[in-house]
Amino acid sequence: MKRAPGFVLVSALVVIALMMAGGALLAASLQHRMWLLRQEVQDLHLTALADAGLALALDRLALSPGFEGTGEQAMGEGAFAVGVEMADQAMTRVVTVTAVWGRGGRRIRAVVLLSDLQAPRVISWQPVAFSPASPPGRSP
Repeated sequence: MKRAPGFVLVSALVVIALMMAGGALLAASLQHRMWLLRQEVQDLHLTALADAGLALALDRLALSPGFEGTGEQAMGEGAFAVGVEMADQAMTRVVTVTAVWGRGGRRIRAVVLLSDLQAPRVISWQPVAFSPASPPGRSP
């Protein structure tokens, strides 16, 4: 049984097309994984910066209940800013920490309880909507 003259060429082209499609799917998968990895790295940096800002605020509030916050503090490749406001009750403060790293940003707001007998402690905290285009020291 003899094959048609172009059978080998067509078979080779089909194999090449399938390999190209597989390569494209692999490249897309790797690109997506790299994007997820970059997002995770950014999230870790922003979490660390926000935690550093909150730790700084708790430390300064332990020393002086009248602490009002800081301007932008550079840390590594990022920065954070801390704002402290009086809350409804005399012994509570609302601490707002804004962290910026790369193109991303995060803002958290924590309610801190002050006490003469204990170090300041966080009663509650929540993430706050934040646009990284705005400077770290200002609310949108």
